[in-house]
Amino acid sequence: MRFPLLVLLLCTGLFAKAQFGVSSFYNLNQTVWSGPADQLTDAELLDNGIEFAAHYWFRLPQKRVEFQPTLYYAAANTALADGRYGEYGFQFKTNIYLFDFGTDCDCPTFGKQGPQLQKGFFVQLSPGYAFYRWDNGLNVENTSAFTFGGGVGIDFGISNLLTLTPLVSARYGTGPFVDFRFTDVNGEPVDGSPKSLAYQLGLQATFRLDKRRY
Repeated sequence: MRFPLLVLLLCTGLFAKAQFGVSSFYNLNQTVWSGPADQLTDAELLDNGIEFAAHYWFRLPQKRVEFQPTLYYAAANTALADGRYGEYGFQFKTNIYLFDFGTDCDCPTFGKQGPQLQKGFFVQLSPGYAFYRWDNGLNVENTSAFTFGGGVGIDFGISNLLTLTPLVSARYGTGPFVDFRFTDVNGEPVDGSPKSLAYQLGLQATFRLDKRRY
């Protein structure tokens, strides 16, 4: 009991002097088949689903390169059976503000002045690691893999406290999210090795509690 309480107190003290945020996504899930299965099937194993995430924010002092270590959880129904799919993981998201790269303002988007597109548009890179859970009602499988992704977004400064950011992104898993086997036309077993690809439409809210730097 003492350890979770200590972690909560440390996080509270950290957030009081920094920026953090939450986001939600609608995931358009695709199944990418590899190996022999790529020539035999294009079946989709996952329905579309939702995702929730939380991040911490920091940046380079004199360039518009911002970092968002992110924890996320995604869920969807399985398409071939009455089952559930879950994915949770970590992404180290890096936002590069191409039109405002050389600024030396060590402040967030909502503290900036100027054209919205120039100050707010960014390209995002997001390497990470994911843990997958596949439950088809009969069996439960757990796997994991590295992921990589990217996207674009634009910040809208609502106030000194809040920035809202629409995002369009994608995330690809480098390893199979379930050990899937089937047979070919000759009755021979084939390893599927399905990998996940999610196209994402999202909205992020970033909060700043360090009032001394408004």
